[in-house]
Amino acid sequence: MSFGGDGVPGIERSPEILQLESWEHPFIARRFGVGGRFKVTDGPISSKIPLHTCVLCGGVIFPDDPRNFEHPLPRWVHRIAGEVGELKSPAIALEAGPSPTWRQLELAAHKKCNTAFGEQLEIPARKAISTMVEGGMIYAKQIDVVFDWLDKVRSSSAHMATAFTGHGLVLDYSHIHFPNWRIGLFDRAAIFFRVEKYEEPLDLWDCMERGFRFTPGALAIRIKDLVILSISGASLLSLAFGLPEPKIVNGQLEWVDGSGKWASGFGSRTSRLGSALIVAQPMRRQEIKEGLPLKSAAISESGDGHVHDLKKNRWSRTKRLDFSQLPKLSAKLGYALANLEIVEWLMLMKERDHARAGHPPNFGAMESMSDLRYAKMFFIDNVARERGNLRPVENDRL
Repeated sequence: MSFGGDGVPGIERSPEILQLESWEHPFIARRFGVGGRFKVTDGPISSKIPLHTCVLCGGVIFPDDPRNFEHPLPRWVHRIAGEVGELKSPAIALEAGPSPTWRQLELAAHKKCNTAFGEQLEIPARKAISTMVEGGMIYAKQIDVVFDWLDKVRSSSAHMATAFTGHGLVLDYSHIHFPNWRIGLFDRAAIFFRVEKYEEPLDLWDCMERGFRFTPGALAIRIKDLVILSISGASLLSLAFGLPEPKIVNGQLEWVDGSGKWASGFGSRTSRLGSALIVAQPMRRQEIKEGLPLKSAAISESGDGHVHDLKKNRWSRTKRLDFSQLPKLSAKLGYALANLEIVEWLMLMKERDHARAGHPPNFGAMESMSDLRYAKMFFIDNVARERGNLRPVENDRL
């Protein structure tokens, strides 16, 4: 059973920093405290923010609050990868100065938040992730835990990239952009495959991307040879599982009934990694709480979705998953395909969010679309080069 967007038990909604009178932005800005004795010089805008934000709950860390530091990729992942804590992290590429080590990639958090996440999220996920890397068998309940953990990694990695680059982006993040409230809130999917060879035993693709930090909805982790592509967004699986989704109707945002039928694949786009292991879980607990009827075999009474995997482009209820038989790609091709997949999911999420917002001209997340279009063509070129100039089609939409 997921936390389902209700927050980790024991963590209450903390106060957010108040708007400054002289603040030039129409939203609450946040500043994250970098740990690991790593020195980061914040920009002139973010340095005006007097208090740090907890990376886990999004609330203010007041001077008398017990605090410590949270690793978006925790130390147990460092150990699974082969004691990489003191190695330089390829995930954070800085323009000047030394790169941080994996151990140094940590951000300030309330001590109570860090403790609750450790006990209720990290410990349950650790065994499942270790089994995946080793090529063992895991079960549906473990996949549910892994999805929760990936929700945490993805959202906290956006804050990590923002903090370690000196808060070059000042982002309009609400409480649902923080792990405690993001976990299980939205539909989610994961794609798994292996690479034949690797140099760095641990990597994160691509938290530095500007488009990801605006819309932290798709991110890839590589632990040794196992690549995990994590995807999550509002109503992202509506077409796949015939569920309702919000749309603008006559200028108003309304819930439009789904078909009630499961689609072939994702229903909205074709995955670039169709031969990989693809797992999905629609999450509609918030809609259930709001009284929206959801009659679907994909959703439990609580609104938490059942776990499904994609076989021959058709979804089936998952009982267990065997990680000993994953497809294996060359490192360069795997990197190019995974990043192309990330970019295209981010583009889809931004377009859908933009449409639901009524196409306002100042929709912030769309500012990064030109960067994403450029990145898409870059990775298509890379895929073509690794496949002997066999160029993939540019259109991924159904």
